[in-house]
Formats: sequence, C-alpha cells, structure tokens
Amino acid sequence: MASLSSLFRFLSSPVFGLRRSSDRQLAQIRSAMLELLQKHGGHATQRVAQRVRFAGDIEALWYLRQDVVTALSTTDGEAVARRQMREINRMFKGGLPCAMVPRPHHRFTT
Repeated sequence: MASLSSLFRFLSSPVFGLRRSSDRQLAQIRSAMLELLQKHGGHATQRVAQRVRFAGDIEALWYLRQDVVTALSTTDGEAVARRQMREINRMFKGGLPCAMVPRPHHRFTT
C-alpha cells in the first residue's frame, strides 16, 4: 500500500505537472506546424512534415522552424512564410532553455 501512495504522490508532484505541460506545448506546436505544412503540397514539404511529426522534443521542433519556413517559402514567398511562423515562434515561450530563446538584435552604432 505504501508504494501505491508513493506513486500518487509522485503523479501529483509539480515536476510531473510540468512534464504534462511540456508535452501539451510540444503537441500544440507540432499541430500548428503541421497545419501550415498541410496547406502546401510537394515532396519536400511532406518530408518536412514527417520530420515535424516525429520530432522527439520541443528543441527538435525549434530547430525545424527554418525548414518549415523554407517549405512554405516555395509557394508563398519568404515574407509570407515568416509572417505565418510568428505565432508558432511565440508558442515556444517558456519551453526552451534560456540559451535557445531568440535574442533581440541590436544595431551597433559608432
């Protein structure tokens, strides 16, 4: 009986809650990327969609963003593709290590 209560305690721990939240974020980002790719045809687009579908974690999806933009750019142009990805980029907030988040670009002035 002690092991059962330990299991319930573990499942209700904040760490487990964070894991479920992370899994939910991963699923939402994956779904949004696939939805964008679904609107476009072609072999290259389908290969990117397959890589998105089987990405193992949020970091893998982060690195696939450029591939998604490239696939979308072939039919819509780069400006439109980047605009379509803005909302998806926002979805990564809080799910990546600090070193991986986009940094603001500062213009050097002399």
